[in-house]
Amino acid sequence: MSGRTLVVLRVVFGLALLPLVTGVLIVTYQDASMTHLPGKSATVEMVRAGVFPFLQPYASFGQPLAGNPNFGTFFPDTLLFLVLPLTVAFGAHFALAAALGFLGARRWARAEGLDDAPADVAAFAFVLSGVFVSTWKFYNSGMALAVAPWVLGSAARLARGDSHRMKRGAAGLGLAGALEVLAGEPVIALLTFLLAAGRVVAASTRGFVRPRLAGLAGGLLLAALLSAPQLLLTFQIFHGSSREQRPFPFVTATGTSVHPMLALEQVMPFPFGRPDLIGPAGFTGHAWFDNHSPYLWTLHLGWATLALLLLFGRPRTGPERGFYIVAALAAVLSLGKYLPLAKKIYPLLSLDGRIRFPVKWWYVVALCLVPTVGWAAERWHRGERPNRFSLEVVAALLVGFLGVALVYGAGTPLAGAGVVASAAAVSTLLLRRHAPALGPVALAIALPLALGHLPLLRAVLDRPFASPLRLTGGRVYERIHDADAHPPGAPVQPEAATREIFRRVAPELWAVSGGLSGVGYAFDRDPDGSYSDDDRAVRKQLDDVSWEERADPLRRSGVRYVVTDDALAAPYREAAVLSERHQVRLYALDDPAPTVRMDGGRILSFEEGPARLTASVDAETDGTLVWSRSYFRAWRASVDGRPVAPGLADGHLVGIPVSAGAHHVEVRWSRGPLFAGVGLWVVGVMAALFLRRGTAG
Repeated sequence: MSGRTLVVLRVVFGLALLPLVTGVLIVTYQDASMTHLPGKSATVEMVRAGVFPFLQPYASFGQPLAGNPNFGTFFPDTLLFLVLPLTVAFGAHFALAAALGFLGARRWARAEGLDDAPADVAAFAFVLSGVFVSTWKFYNSGMALAVAPWVLGSAARLARGDSHRMKRGAAGLGLAGALEVLAGEPVIALLTFLLAAGRVVAASTRGFVRPRLAGLAGGLLLAALLSAPQLLLTFQIFHGSSREQRPFPFVTATGTSVHPMLALEQVMPFPFGRPDLIGPAGFTGHAWFDNHSPYLWTLHLGWATLALLLLFGRPRTGPERGFYIVAALAAVLSLGKYLPLAKKIYPLLSLDGRIRFPVKWWYVVALCLVPTVGWAAERWHRGERPNRFSLEVVAALLVGFLGVALVYGAGTPLAGAGVVASAAAVSTLLLRRHAPALGPVALAIALPLALGHLPLLRAVLDRPFASPLRLTGGRVYERIHDADAHPPGAPVQPEAATREIFRRVAPELWAVSGGLSGVGYAFDRDPDGSYSDDDRAVRKQLDDVSWEERADPLRRSGVRYVVTDDALAAPYREAAVLSERHQVRLYALDDPAPTVRMDGGRILSFEEGPARLTASVDAETDGTLVWSRSYFRAWRASVDGRPVAPGLADGHLVGIPVSAGAHHVEVRWSRGPLFAGVGLWVVGVMAALFLRRGTAG
């Protein structure tokens, strides 16, 4: 009966992913629809045209695409986008992340020596946790956290294997580690590798020291080789990016600090309002999230998960102790700016202001659930009896959590149903402790988590929206004030549901859907850290002036259209009403500068692509050819075949110095790092084959 229940749960979990696999639903929330969907659209467009996707040509004058790890260009599922409709491949990416997360957690638990049934329980506790489900806000984070258990499973095999299995373990670590890097979330990758290294090093104190450490080093080196194209292209675009030029100050780097009040999220998933609603029942916890909507929607681990750990966890024994210590340390570090001496430790934890670090430590907490829940479930399955103190603690937890929920209030009927389901699950664990079947345990963990996190899925999932209408020529500059899904202040908003805000991406927010409309946009107001810092500086200058003063700089940047909910006068000309309800209009701006122009001369002819320009010019005097692409050091140029150094033009664009006379000018993105990366990747493939062959027989 227990095995049948587990099979049914697996089947139900798989069926729940079908709407994503078929593209009926996709993730439309925030960065997923605003950045990654148009980025994938641009990738497909370029690859099918035989062009390598160095740049996203529609994003803020051309911003790094392949070099930006967040887009996951080198992750294998990019192939799906080349053979499937865009929305189907996009939905399948998130379904694949959920499936990989479950299978990877199960594989890791098995690598720690657990049987199939306890491994299933551990996998459900991980993949249905609030931390994992919350990563669906981000295209890259969900996949990176899904791959992490595969890395840690390989590390566990290194830690527990004998000296004859080190090559196989190193090969597995290298393959999984490369996928972790290619998934595109550097912080999750770094934390995963640190956890994997700690697992192997801790085990090395008990024998086979040199083989295990050699396997760890070899696996990490292999991962670097196999992910070399991504690593080298990322390094290429780091120079001149905002991440290099403007490290996060303390306030920004710690802006996702976990306030102690967020402990309420362990009682119920959304104690500060439902993320799928707007208005009184919607998110109202800005005071606990630095006055902005949360970076993760919930850190809820589940009452049944916590109860199982309290009943059967052994935080003082063997490798289990290490995971409890790491999880506790990660939870403490997530407090960020609320920690004593926070300003002194901030440079270390944020890599000198390069990452926003605090809440991401909860990824480590979620990962530590896999082995600890698995070991606890195995003890239940073996018929071990919890001591009386553990039973009393779990009973007190149940009473206390119910008391908090009753006093604080569940908020909505759905939230109340989640509380009831959680209470029933913990009661089941207490009442069935003498009947150690793992089917009810898995059910007690999975169902309350799935029910409790439904509001989050309702917030992030929606039907694909239509692409914006195509405009002719020029770029679009967008400034809309009321597009925040959970703005602080007014208790009632025009929409009732969060996802309705993001359905407005298509008709109104041109800046975030440029790749879908085929129209470039100018000056992203929330640029990724890989974006040109010069673009960001010019954008900030524009933000500080009036609409009248913006007109000339916008024209010089080739902006032909403006989308805003402000009422504009001349020189802006109203072209269309995009939303009468929200007073959003499309304005035209006449006489924008062409994408290629010559100061002090004429452009006779030109041909441009996303990352390449050829032009014939006739310069009356020494001057500058200006191309409407963001300046990076990766640009290479030649005039009549002779190399010249590109420079800044108009504060953020590519400028090529040209002497008087007729000339042929070429500009291209440097391919050296790509070729070097592919070469190292070939070496990595050969090394992986050698290691796998060396373990045969």
